[in-house]
Order: sequence, then C-alpha cells, then structure tokens
Amino acid sequence: MAQRRKKRVAVVQCSKEAGSCQWGCIGCGACVSACRLKAVSINEYQTAKIDPEKCVGCGLCAKACPQNLIRVTTEEFTIYPGCMNQALGAQTRKDCDKGCIACGICVRNCPAGAIRIEENHAVIDEDRCIACGMCAVKCPKGVIHDRDGIFAAI
Repeated sequence: MAQRRKKRVAVVQCSKEAGSCQWGCIGCGACVSACRLKAVSINEYQTAKIDPEKCVGCGLCAKACPQNLIRVTTEEFTIYPGCMNQALGAQTRKDCDKGCIACGICVRNCPAGAIRIEENHAVIDEDRCIACGMCAVKCPKGVIHDRDGIFAAI
C-alpha cells in the first residue's frame, strides 16, 4: 500500500495589520509574481496572503520574498508564528500591534517543549510540535496562529 504524500503549503510569517515593522511584509508583490498558480495575493493590509487550496508548496514564493517571511511546511503542521520581528519588546510594541514581544509565555505553556525564542521572536520546532494550539491560546499578542482555527481548552 502506497503511503499518502503529505501536501506541502507555504505560510507567511507576518500578521502585520498595522504598524511600521521593518521585519514584516513590505507588500512588494515579489511572491505574487513568483507564484505560477496564483495562490499568493496581497491583502488589504499590504501583507502577502497564501490560499492553501491553490498552494502546492513549490517554494517559489519563499525564494522570492526579500524579507524571508514565507516558509514551506506540510499541510498537517497548522501552528505557526506570525512574526519574525527582531526588535526588543518595547520597540515592537511601538511598531506593531501584532508583533512578538518575546515574553516567553508560549515557551512556558508548550507541553511538548517545541517553542523557543530566537532573535526576539517565537520559533516553533515542527518535529516536536503536537499542534495542541496552547501557544496560540496563551500568546498575549495573538502572534501564534492555528491555521485551522482549532484551539486547546484553557
């Protein structure tokens, strides 16, 4: 019996809705131009958005992104941080309403020990993550997303 191949998809690691974060999506459209399947668009916040129904995870958008904000993962991996900010928490609060302030609450609440703080933002180890969503529930800034919208009970 053949094993089902996991579908690959791209995710944008920037949830900027307002602000002037130098680490976030600049809305240049390089990813849109690179995508042959028209799976990438620029939303009303001038941030790249990927349609998981159209995306095949080829990685062309990730290669084209000048900010390195797009990463390719498997469809099964639904938890991801929406911020790659490298500024300290105080500066992040000034720049963006949705930026990671490196508070470590996600780290302390992850039952699998899959989250660490690097360069002032949350990083999730896909190999250790159990997709429970606890980090997304506990994040005070709403930085960590559960693509499926399923959250663990608090």
